Formats: sequence, C-alpha cells, structure tokens
Amino acid sequence: MSQTTILEKIREELQRINEALAQLEAEKKKVDEEYSAVLSEENSILEEMRRCKEQYRYVQLEMRFNMISRRRREVETRKAEIERKIRGYSEEKARLEARIEYLKPKS
Repeated sequence: MSQTTILEKIREELQRINEALAQLEAEKKKVDEEYSAVLSEENSILEEMRRCKEQYRYVQLEMRFNMISRRRREVETRKAEIERKIRGYSEEKARLEARIEYLKPKS
C-alpha cells in the first residue's frame, strides 16, 4: 500500500474528527447555556427560600428547588460527558496530525 493512500485515509479520518469536534463544541455551548440558566434559577429559589417566612410557601419553594436541583445534576452529567468526548477527540486529532506530519514526504 502506498504512503499517499495511507495519508489520504488519515486525512479523511482527521476531517471526520474535526466535524465531530465542531458538532460537540456547538452542543457544549448549548448545554453550558442551559446549565447557567438552571443554576441561576436554582440560586434565585434559594434566595427566595432564605427570605420566606411563610411555611406553606417555603414548602412550595423547597419542592421547586428539588426539581431544579435534579435537573442541574442531569445537565452537569451531560456537560461532563460532552467534555470527556471533546478531550478524547482532541487527543485523537493531535495523534493523527502528528502521524500525518511524520508520514508526509520530506521535500
């Protein structure tokens, strides 16, 4: 097998990884926005709970807080998973770029 076909295959793989990375970055941005919205909502509920003096209202806020907190943990899990995938793809990209550099004919 000639070196140019190997090089082409590696470049195609690198292109696929770049596309996947771009998609993951967009997804990460969306998840980060969702996470910050949930976090700010959670903080506002906590603030309202601190000021609340009525027991019935406090219980309502506590229930909302528990729902929001669970949602935040789910978003955190998704966020960590996406970041883990991005790290993996970035390492793979660096490895392929180094391999391309090594296989490139010296001229």
